[in-house]
Amino acid sequence: MAEVILVAGRGPMAARAVRSCQQAGAKAVAVYSEADANALHVRLADESVLIGAAAPESSYLDISALLEAAQVSGAQAVLPVHSVLGGSSEFALAIRQAGLLWIGADPDVLEEVRRTGRGTDGLADTESPGSVIGVADGFRIDGLVLRRTGAAGANLFWTSAEEPDRLWIEGLPPTATVLATVSDLIVELGWRGLVSVAFASDGTPLRIRGGVPAELGLVEFRAGRDLLRAALALAESGSPPTGSPGAPAAVGGAVRATAIPGAGQPAWIAEFIGPVGEGVMWEPGYATGDPLWPWYDPVLTVLGVCGDDLSAALAGFQDATDAVRIAGIPNDLYELRAQADDVAGRLRDGSP
Repeated sequence: MAEVILVAGRGPMAARAVRSCQQAGAKAVAVYSEADANALHVRLADESVLIGAAAPESSYLDISALLEAAQVSGAQAVLPVHSVLGGSSEFALAIRQAGLLWIGADPDVLEEVRRTGRGTDGLADTESPGSVIGVADGFRIDGLVLRRTGAAGANLFWTSAEEPDRLWIEGLPPTATVLATVSDLIVELGWRGLVSVAFASDGTPLRIRGGVPAELGLVEFRAGRDLLRAALALAESGSPPTGSPGAPAAVGGAVRATAIPGAGQPAWIAEFIGPVGEGVMWEPGYATGDPLWPWYDPVLTVLGVCGDDLSAALAGFQDATDAVRIAGIPNDLYELRAQADDVAGRLRDGSP
């Protein structure tokens, strides 16, 4: 197994990736820009490397800087976090040519996805009612379907063994149909590694992404496994380990800042407290006292709750939102809670 892994990214999912690498027994190396020297993902990592100026194109998305960071840190593998990096055939090829392990899809597969227009720069997340997230080994995809409902720029996600008719979304086909359609596409492409596929209301795949999606933890609740560690095992040995039985249902969403500073100025997070308890996922990218900079994705944290059924998971999510305390940064937690209330009401009332 790789003893040193470079985590190429920032924010909540980079922090999450650092923890997965460490839990797998590897040394996690973080990268950071001039604005992020004390960012949470840097504080969590075993080692960190400065890669450039604050602007993402001069740091987090600079392939040459990331490759140099991998080399100077002694990294043996690279885990791309941001979907732009996870979907870059140029980045994947550069990593492999440097003799390092690329934890993602093959460069030729990524190029095919880009060429056919099914890559990262497709439709916005709010235009897709759901996605399939899982690990593909070139022959099949071991994944789960995640539903999405959005309003006011916020997106609530859920994944469940249930298929209640009262939660239909514009005629969305059953889970089995969507998963079969996406699996056929992944097999056709020969994709290997962690994959996220957005689909339309008729089950047609819209966009294929590498990287680490914010919704990953919800799918893992249902899958009963760490999909990042499975992707690492697949890259190393060609055979991802199976998981244990997961939770019947999970509900959650990414909490985003709704007003970010401008002109290169930070806003400071005065309070940042999350819920605790069994079956609750809180994956923050920040902590109390941290600055929020205008250059980066405004995701503050990912919140998720699992339950014995969809109603229980929704109730748990509603309780969890009550325990969250965020001050100093306007955010969409209220909108996420309102969506959970709406879905819970539809389940109770039997309304569409």
